[in-house]
Amino acid sequence: MVSDYDARMKFPLSAARLWALRLALLTAASCATPVIGHAQASETDKHENSAMTGELLYEILLGEMNLRQGEPAAGFSLLLDAAKKSNDVQLYDRAVEIALQARSGDGALLAARAWTQAWPQDRKANNQLLQILLAVNQVSESLEPLKKEIALAPDAERDATINLIPRHYARVTDKKRAANIAQQALEPYLAKNNTTAAVAWTSVGRLRLASDETAAAVEAAKKGQAADIKAQGPLLLAMELMSKKITEAEALVQQGLRKQDSTEMAMSHVRVLIELERYKEATEQLQAITRKDPKLADAWLVLGSLQFEQGQDKEAEASLARYVNLATKAPTDTSTRGLNQAQTRRAALLARQGKLGEARELIHQIPANNADEQRTRVLAEVQLLREHRQWQAAFDLLAAHSGDNTDLIYEQAMLAEKLNKLDEMEKLLRKVIAQNPSYYNAYNALGFSLADRNIRLQEAKQLIVKALTFAPDDPFITDSLGWVEFRMGNLGAALTYLEKAYKDRADAEIAAHLGEVLWKLKRQDEALKVWREGINTAPNNETLQETLQRLKPAL
Repeated sequence: MVSDYDARMKFPLSAARLWALRLALLTAASCATPVIGHAQASETDKHENSAMTGELLYEILLGEMNLRQGEPAAGFSLLLDAAKKSNDVQLYDRAVEIALQARSGDGALLAARAWTQAWPQDRKANNQLLQILLAVNQVSESLEPLKKEIALAPDAERDATINLIPRHYARVTDKKRAANIAQQALEPYLAKNNTTAAVAWTSVGRLRLASDETAAAVEAAKKGQAADIKAQGPLLLAMELMSKKITEAEALVQQGLRKQDSTEMAMSHVRVLIELERYKEATEQLQAITRKDPKLADAWLVLGSLQFEQGQDKEAEASLARYVNLATKAPTDTSTRGLNQAQTRRAALLARQGKLGEARELIHQIPANNADEQRTRVLAEVQLLREHRQWQAAFDLLAAHSGDNTDLIYEQAMLAEKLNKLDEMEKLLRKVIAQNPSYYNAYNALGFSLADRNIRLQEAKQLIVKALTFAPDDPFITDSLGWVEFRMGNLGAALTYLEKAYKDRADAEIAAHLGEVLWKLKRQDEALKVWREGINTAPNNETLQETLQRLKPAL
């Protein structure tokens, strides 16, 4: 029978406890096995060695017991001391682990430094020291560990190690210092004739880009290409820069694409063009890719989606059908998602032709083998109904399938607003918030709805501010805050928020709100300019059209 005392003392076999057991076994073995050929050793020596081992074992177990009893500082001290006495790698590792679990940056640094001093060639020890220094934002002290991180990497892993450097420094506050430290550490690898020069310049460039040093990032991409024009890293860096609308980068991208002749890189370029909303160029490049490699399924899917968005219905149907054929014959890990997307697009094409019933049937044929796939299929059908203003049918569909799924309940709330069921909308949004208090879109939607109706404005503002705590850079939430300030008569604050929102996202609805504030401030010319931009972006936007009909500006 196990006593209460024994039961309380039981705990899982941690790394340190395993070490304690190993030490105990070693001690037992040394005591049980006669040592032939060493008869000259004194009994005193044997006793001292045995006592030291027992003392160490006791220290490790006591350290673990302190941890179990909620005294991490004491446990850490004991285990670090045991690590130093035994010079054991696993005990150093355990000491670092304990300090990190206790959120003690100083303790973790102390243990990691002791570990690297005891084992200067241990990669894990050095990596732990580097990571901890960066976690506590001691960037300047990371130079030597970073140098060693690169140097200790085997030749076959050095490129991968260098590639990871920007990720190591991603959370560092002083981005420029991080870039300077990394470039200094990489200096031996940046020479044009070095086999790692391309990847090294790529890492430098990414860090320079992160620190908003665009000219230095462009220069790094140039030097990376000069070192190895066929390396993918500098080309991908150039594409990153191109996506930031940095003019010089485009020539580097074109140069790299000409020399590499890589379908993968060509597809990456397509993604950048789409991000920049250069759809015609993206379409042309995809057509070239499919001519060169007609069996590349993903290219047909992206091409069909682009053609769909541009209203090229016949071409879109042909491209999507081609994708479905290829993906069905040679399925991949991503085929299910791709097929769902393709069939959804094809259903939308049928709906455009007035065949809404056939379109819904096609959606119903999409496999739904789990909850996520079921949710995706329902949302696809809802979107189809929304696009054709079938508000009630979409609402009923969601009511039948939403259950406790917050995404579906949220969509149902948005449809309730379309049906002017505002009490129902509020009820549904509050249900979403109750189920998921971090669902910031629900706070924003409810706050904006109240502001738009010009009621409960203080509550509306509180809800929108709450949403911003979760997504401070979301332009639509910033727009909502600007709109509630406008409703409250705070035109200056409204203008500030709406200008920021419009700068971040030139959306037609934001344009409608910003234009109205400018109009109220008697800045008609600026208002007209913003509204015209909104019309060019989305001429059929309901909010913009309602605003223009109400204010009747001379556009």
